[in-house]
Amino acid sequence: MAPIGKYVEKFGGENFEVSTTFSKELTKRFTSEYCMRTIINNFPEQSMELLLKWSKDSNKRVRRLASECLRIRLPWAKKMYVALEYFDTYFELLSNLKNDTDKTIQKSVANNLNDLYKEEQDKFELIISSWQTENITKECQWIIKHASRTKNKKK
Repeated sequence: MAPIGKYVEKFGGENFEVSTTFSKELTKRFTSEYCMRTIINNFPEQSMELLLKWSKDSNKRVRRLASECLRIRLPWAKKMYVALEYFDTYFELLSNLKNDTDKTIQKSVANNLNDLYKEEQDKFELIISSWQTENITKECQWIIKHASRTKNKKK
């Protein structure tokens, strides 16, 4: 599966429908956040709309992909700022995932927010403060704690 994902990463950025359909299926079996980043860079608005839908998908690996491929500082990848450029959609997407019971999704959302903190602390605080309510779930509490690790190191 890895070579096919690499092929889409290198050459799939020109065909939105085929590449995103493949990436959605690939992530159910392997991983596809790297090939999605090429697509996102080439089709940011369409991608953000699609990822927002994927954040509500019944498959947990598709939901994780919706978050993971948007990370600003995804390891072994170039920085990508689409999340900042489409911040309202990004905020909504992460909010769709903040109470997910799957630990891999929680880690992805937390890592996403930790990346955000390193780039735009005000936007990080906006998201975190909106999530801290009386009815906060244990999943969301864990995400906030893990997302705040860089912030807490600076204190």
